[in-house]
Amino acid sequence: MKPKILFLHGSGTNPLIFRIQSRNLLSLLSPHFEPVFLPGFHECAPGPGVLPFFEGAEPYLKWLDDSSPSEEKVCWAELDRLVAEVEKNGPFLGVVGFSQGAKAGMELVRELERRGREMRFWVGVCGTVPFQGGGDEVREGGWKESLGLGRAERTESFHLIGGEDPWRGESERLVGFFGETGRRVRRFEGGHQMPLDKGVNREVVEWILGVCRM
Repeated sequence: MKPKILFLHGSGTNPLIFRIQSRNLLSLLSPHFEPVFLPGFHECAPGPGVLPFFEGAEPYLKWLDDSSPSEEKVCWAELDRLVAEVEKNGPFLGVVGFSQGAKAGMELVRELERRGREMRFWVGVCGTVPFQGGGDEVREGGWKESLGLGRAERTESFHLIGGEDPWRGESERLVGFFGETGRRVRRFEGGHQMPLDKGVNREVVEWILGVCRM
């Protein structure tokens, strides 16, 4: 059996949509790994760029309700639920997350490290940082407070950041949620999307194979 990699979709999509969005990466990963796509926990509006191409592909889902720091207790309950899903469907060598899925994946690997059951790697594409509600000052305080809970120090990380992504600043901040050892940052041409360039996808797969010593 092939080792498993967990895939976490972005807010306002679902596993089917994310599988299509990830097709270039999957074509290179699938000979070596079994990708497992889990569905988010809450229905929501379609995400950026989802319509009209994925019209009728409901339900559109998200992982976390972290609209403000006051929702922290809700986030922790959702995180416990995600850990339970991982334990049920795993084991997983690592996680690939897009947008909010990258953030959920960060929370997951950080929590697994706290529990002494870490994954080998995390790949985040156009990831966002915790807490999105309120004004700039509230958001700034929210993600810094979350960072104060600690970094994922033992999980190697690969950060893919779109050069034209409107949320690029958040992706840059998310880098700081991981330890410097084993951390890699790759900026690519594109917006808030999975990379289309074959070279970029090949670079990610070669990095994963190296981390997993395959």
